[in-house]
Amino acid sequence: MKIIFDARVLQRQTHGIARYCRQLLDRLLTHDRGNEYRVIVRFPWVKDGFSPRIPVSWLETPVPPYTLREQWAIPRLLRNEPFDLFYSPTYALPRSLAAKGILTLHDLIHLVFPADYGWKYRLYYRGLVKPAADRCRRIFTVSRSSQEDIIRYFHCPADKIVLTPNGLDPSWFSRNPDPDLSGRYGLEAGFILFVGNPRPHKNFPRVLAAFEQLVQEGNFKGRLVAVGIPATGSPPAGNPRVIRIPYCSDAELAALYSGARLLAAPSLYEGFGLPVLEAMACGCPVLIGNRASLPEIAGPAGWAVDPYRTEDIREGMARILNDIPLREHLREQGRIQARRFSWEETAQTVRRVFRELAGGGE
Repeated sequence: MKIIFDARVLQRQTHGIARYCRQLLDRLLTHDRGNEYRVIVRFPWVKDGFSPRIPVSWLETPVPPYTLREQWAIPRLLRNEPFDLFYSPTYALPRSLAAKGILTLHDLIHLVFPADYGWKYRLYYRGLVKPAADRCRRIFTVSRSSQEDIIRYFHCPADKIVLTPNGLDPSWFSRNPDPDLSGRYGLEAGFILFVGNPRPHKNFPRVLAAFEQLVQEGNFKGRLVAVGIPATGSPPAGNPRVIRIPYCSDAELAALYSGARLLAAPSLYEGFGLPVLEAMACGCPVLIGNRASLPEIAGPAGWAVDPYRTEDIREGMARILNDIPLREHLREQGRIQARRFSWEETAQTVRRVFRELAGGGE
């Protein structure tokens, strides 16, 4: 079977969806000897990051995902490329290709929290994503929570949706703390860590408020390290005990997880929550919101709180910080829970669905 794999989401900085794309593509090009792949990329250097063991050709286009232009530009790119299946590891699936397509809906946050996003996002989902989801052959998603949202908002039949969770590269379980951590960021082990972005659902303002309450009460002498939060913006910077790191590499991130007393991840909503999985693999206890996918992903290793209540977040932080047996229990359970998520198993699920569709199985 000839498969088009749309990898246009790959770029220099690797966010969650791009990581999902890269990890799946790497394993498919290594192990899927039953199919032939044509991979669409935006940048020629992307192909240098792969070592295919099966037939593959690379198609280049400057057209980014999530644009109106892709609706006609991608079909035009493929007009002389016969194929059996078009797979998009993102929301972007041109409507004219949907009947031969599979797309991955990681979450529906733009519909769950419409007030936090502009009308263009809602229009894109209603006008392009939903029709593609209606017509495509399968929908992949990363958690049962996201599956429930897809059923609720898009009215898709449950048997059309296949769970393909994020995984972890085994190297996350063997990463060692960075000896230069203190010199690089002025840190000592024992800080509270936040990994996310400034979007409202990540809930950083409440994390910051809970941390400041702990400090004012004299219950914590360490720092809050916020990865993904810019130095300027809202809430404004100013507290010298809050270190903001706009971006760091996986190696630096693993060092931060390993040196943190806990990861504060009380998100209002997550389709999956990859930082929680990474933190658990590194032995970092996690405090999570009791909403959406996070209880599902963290399982018994997550200390769950109401993410809308700053006081609950503060109490959860204090409990993990001060209760050493609890912290060690969460650390041990976290490593066990993290090993349940494997890119190899997810890639096997993807290959199984490809085989079923190749044989006409529905």
